[in-house]
Amino acid sequence: MDKRLRVLILLIILGFNLLYGLGGTPLLDPDEPVYAETAKEMIQFNDYMSPRIFNDFWYDKPPMYYWLVAGTFNVFGINDFAARFPSALMGIATVIMFYYAVKRLFDEETGFWSTLVLGTSLEFFYLGKAAVTDMTLLFFMTGAILAFLNNKFLLMYVLMGLATLTKGPIGVVFPSAIIFLYFLASGEWRTMKKMHIPLGAVIYFLVAGPWYYFMYQIHGQIFIDTFFGFHNMTRFTTAEHPDRVLWYYYIPVLLVGLFPWTGLLFDSVKKSITDSSGDGFKNLMFMHIWWIFVFLFF
Repeated sequence: MDKRLRVLILLIILGFNLLYGLGGTPLLDPDEPVYAETAKEMIQFNDYMSPRIFNDFWYDKPPMYYWLVAGTFNVFGINDFAARFPSALMGIATVIMFYYAVKRLFDEETGFWSTLVLGTSLEFFYLGKAAVTDMTLLFFMTGAILAFLNNKFLLMYVLMGLATLTKGPIGVVFPSAIIFLYFLASGEWRTMKKMHIPLGAVIYFLVAGPWYYFMYQIHGQIFIDTFFGFHNMTRFTTAEHPDRVLWYYYIPVLLVGLFPWTGLLFDSVKKSITDSSGDGFKNLMFMHIWWIFVFLFF
């Protein structure tokens, strides 16, 4: 199949998958209305620095998704479609980025089919049509990790910064932890010399730092205590709903989230270990570390 035709097929299938009926149902509690309301109040108060909800300052998340929704509200009006459109757009951008990155790492066939599986899986479909931060975070964080795999290290730092502006420290902690574990498993420590880490740290802080700095200047210690203390440290170390804590919770989430491709999971994991060699084996090792780390963390 012609390469351009494959890209066109992906765009048609995934565009339809994520855009069709986007505003057809009302925003769903508890999360979607919160993000939409906060973006609405950014416009109402003409204040794009300090998120608010119901006229009170709101330190739950950084501003990236609120900015995107405020932008689409200004273009399409304040409605359910506009609240979800940035998430759908980020979903489409993720699969396009994923296709080209995987094609470069492996081959055209792998890029096409893995992208099709990703973009038509149930959880991707759900999150790509939801007015929440997850798809935006996925785009920037996946972009940062794929940039590392493709030796685009300065771009990696920019994308880590944007991920941090989307959902906080997880935007740098996760990619850094995954890369460190890969070095630990592969012994590829010499790659660190190519990563321009001091320059990368400067780039990262120039992208992610200003909003946090100005929020602290405006709101003081309450921002630090609420955003970093409660919404990051406490919520990552303490269950929000203790009565529903189940150690196996993410196993069915993974299996159901991959539908209708769940049946491919175990065979693909097996073949990725037994049927690969050279750079392909190293890339697949990295990707196994990537998904297993995230799965075990949560």
